[in-house]
Amino acid sequence: MKKYQIQSNEDMPHESYQRIAEDFNGTWDGVDMFIDNNDLKLQITSYEYMDGMYVGHLKMNSNTQIIFSNVPNVDRNFVVLRIGYSGAYSKKDKFRRFNHDGIFLYNANQLFNIEYPFQISCQWITIRFPLGVFDFFEEDGDSKFKQLINEKDDWFHYFTLSPEIEGYVNEMVKSSQNKTKRKFSYFSRALDILGALKENMEKGLMTKSNIKIHPEDFSSMVLLKDKILADFTEPPNLNDLSFELGMSISKLNRNFKAVYQLPILQYFNQHRTEETYRQVKYSDKSLTEIADDLGYSHVGHLSRTFKKHFGYAPSSIRGTLQ
Repeated sequence: MKKYQIQSNEDMPHESYQRIAEDFNGTWDGVDMFIDNNDLKLQITSYEYMDGMYVGHLKMNSNTQIIFSNVPNVDRNFVVLRIGYSGAYSKKDKFRRFNHDGIFLYNANQLFNIEYPFQISCQWITIRFPLGVFDFFEEDGDSKFKQLINEKDDWFHYFTLSPEIEGYVNEMVKSSQNKTKRKFSYFSRALDILGALKENMEKGLMTKSNIKIHPEDFSSMVLLKDKILADFTEPPNLNDLSFELGMSISKLNRNFKAVYQLPILQYFNQHRTEETYRQVKYSDKSLTEIADDLGYSHVGHLSRTFKKHFGYAPSSIRGTLQ
């Protein structure tokens, strides 16, 4: 397997894009990158805005192991937000793998590696901004979000992806093909995402994890998350999982909650409900088909669960987005 490692600053992504384009015989014009060969297929659209804020959309499938090593810029406090990311985050070469359905927020003023997915088609968006940009839009003075991004120590947070934020991500991705307005769309959707993240955090609606458990236990919980979200037809069997991972059910739930802020079954049910929302809103399947596919006992069970979680019936959002 080929290996490619690049060292750069998260607060200067366009410099690393230029180097990657040169190393893989691709093109980069300051906004768009295009690489298409046996080693790497990569498309990037990225814009720089006010005071060094960057917003980008990336699509990749690689036959090369790609590792990005961050070299912190000690002169500037910079925050990075990745959504739709499928890869790994690491310190000291201990890679921590993630599924693609979360929000990853971290400060760029720390040493870390990012290992990108190998032979997997994936796409994600990135929003990079110095703290001064957020302060320009901050009106509350000392919000929970501001407190979070102003933490002085090394920090890395995981959040679940809410349907609202996922909707903004989808709008940004769709706008990528429209060169007439995509620069406007990227910026406005990025602000929508940051605003929604802040609002949900103030309301206590965000599932946040600042990872502080043993790396081996953490790896087990990440793999477990991928496993339980791979199939919604059957709830996780805690006895089987406990035996498989060699830990008691109480330790299993404790470790899982340390990462994802919810016990396993509650986490599964929350994500199944959010997947229900996606299928109701974006697919043309009947509610009966969705109920069968997602393991509900009947349509009434689906409807009651949906309304309890979102506050309205699933029928109210059918066909609202084309």
